[in-house]
Amino acid sequence: MLFHANGRCGVPATVKDVAKAADVSIGTVSRVLSGEPNVADETARRVMEAVETLGYSRLRKRKLSPEGRQLSRKNIAMLLLGMDRSLVSLPSVACGIHGAESALSAAGANVLLADLPRVDEIPKSFANQNIHGLLAKGALQGKLIDSAAEQLIERLRRIPTVWFLGRPQGADWGDTVESNDTEVGRLAADHLIGMGHKRIAILDPKPDHVTLGQRCASFTWHATNNGARVENVFGASSDWTLPLQTVNEIEGVDTLVGKLLRLRSKPTAVFCPADCISAMVYHAFARRGLQIGKDISLVSCNNELPLLTGLYPEVTTIDICAEQIGRQAVEQLIWRLDHPDSPMVSVSVQPRLVEGMSVRYIARSKR
Repeated sequence: MLFHANGRCGVPATVKDVAKAADVSIGTVSRVLSGEPNVADETARRVMEAVETLGYSRLRKRKLSPEGRQLSRKNIAMLLLGMDRSLVSLPSVACGIHGAESALSAAGANVLLADLPRVDEIPKSFANQNIHGLLAKGALQGKLIDSAAEQLIERLRRIPTVWFLGRPQGADWGDTVESNDTEVGRLAADHLIGMGHKRIAILDPKPDHVTLGQRCASFTWHATNNGARVENVFGASSDWTLPLQTVNEIEGVDTLVGKLLRLRSKPTAVFCPADCISAMVYHAFARRGLQIGKDISLVSCNNELPLLTGLYPEVTTIDICAEQIGRQAVEQLIWRLDHPDSPMVSVSVQPRLVEGMSVRYIARSKR
């Protein structure tokens, strides 16, 4: 037999009873039960306690925490740190952000977006908000954490965090969801070697970039372990400062292409760890009357169609599945909020080879 706060034995409690017990309005009870985000945590807690105490059941059956709405009533910040607008606009970064935004919306989160290219202040949107979780995309080159305002880093450390599309150097808190860069390097190396290439160059204007460096290291290991000779054609680390920009200077890449062509080993193929680099390499070769896929082969990374469309021949690239990385970052944040004391977790999304026409087959010589 049920006894309710209204004193009526066996008579179900009403929404009015819940509102009275929680000391809120009927409208507030309705918003809490509907999963709307703009309700204070303490208010939502009182309402849910009253629901449980009174045994309240809505006339129209509805799950209090609908499946797929795990972030209802949660304020989730998406923070861009130390990046120039040119970098944020890169298709791979934009796709990652889009994937995260879509997943946050589906999960019912109240999303706060903040862009801090100079990482010198706490976002104003943080001042009057209780931030339950953070999705962070930071510059992956340069001393981002050391350069940031101390009070900003202290604030971020207190928030459950997931870094997506890579973890910046010095970021010693939070989980990570990123491309599997070891696999990116392996796929690229295996493809070139399978097509007969044994003399290969790596062209990278950003030698101390976290993600690009991981790809190049993996490529070198897998290629050399399979009998290839690999030579590095790298830019200068000093050329890149915060806020970090994308590779958009054709002259800098053109200089590296000139160095590549002067190598005594005469590489038959080049590995570029990002499509924005490959697009510049195509132009640099065209300036010299040379053609990718004929005079030299090329494998790229990211599968950023806006950068690759119009390049001839079609680029062979590694798809890092950037949008899926953004979506997976939200899933990881949901898990982290449920497991606040668990050790840090790194999740990698598997890439795939997208074969174009930029790699020429070289027949193995008979001995």
